[in-house]
Amino acid sequence: MSAELKDFRGKITSETDAVLEAINRADGRDKSEIAREVLHQWAMSRIHEATILDRLLQAEGLKGIAGGVSWKMRESQGRERHEPRLDNHG
Repeated sequence: MSAELKDFRGKITSETDAVLEAINRADGRDKSEIAREVLHQWAMSRIHEATILDRLLQAEGLKGIAGGVSWKMRESQGRERHEPRLDNHG
């Protein structure tokens, strides 16, 4: 049984659309299938990174990911509760 798929609609750049269209024309796969595969690979990579980070933190005797960062600390750094960061730029 495959995993449940969630509906997602978003905008992409012209360059991304061109790449998806080229892959579609080259191998006949639907653009949404290609994008889903790329996003899934990216998500799995981020999960792997988080797992490694958790192990490193715990090995140093620090709180792991489950220990979390208090919201007060995040707010003092100018982050809102509803503002997750998904990039590598802080």
